Amino acid sequence: MRTLAPAERQARTARPLMGDLALAVLVGLVAALAKRYLDFRLGVPGHAGVGWIAALVTGALVNPRRGMTVAAGLSMAMWGVPVGLGHTLGYNAALYGTAAGVLELSALLRLPLTRWWGAMTAGAAVHIAKYGFVFGRAWVSGIIRNFEIYGIAAALRNHLIFGLAGGLAGWALYRGGVALIAFRRGRT
Repeated sequence: MRTLAPAERQARTARPLMGDLALAVLVGLVAALAKRYLDFRLGVPGHAGVGWIAALVTGALVNPRRGMTVAAGLSMAMWGVPVGLGHTLGYNAALYGTAAGVLELSALLRLPLTRWWGAMTAGAAVHIAKYGFVFGRAWVSGIIRNFEIYGIAAALRNHLIFGLAGGLAGWALYRGGVALIAFRRGRT
């Protein structure tokens, strides 16, 4: 079984650091665009997470160097301002940097992200972390958020479900890319 354990993460990173950073910035841009344009304002908390979580999980699989997932989350925060996510750079950095940082936790490094169930678990953890951040901010500041109106338990359930879906979508994108590369190499 393949996992993104610390030793394997280092062994799989043959690219120079600047190449990995550039890739992380690109993953952040894709995640910000997914968050912006896959948010259909349905009034269902967490539905937009599928796209940006898929981008982060795919980015973690493609760019396994330690710290690059956090760099992608911070890049998402940076791109979020011109893309129009509707928050300040500081808020975006805290929110998406924290959520992306969950993929860097040592407990999650043992998850086999190359397996569908590992990617789904990681996606759920990322989205629950994002939910916790937003809930904590609302609790402290007294700001009424959509998920509070919708129902705290229902919003948590939705974040779990959409996080699972985002992780699965990220895994599927990665596996599709691997299959396409293998197919193209076989034809040349």
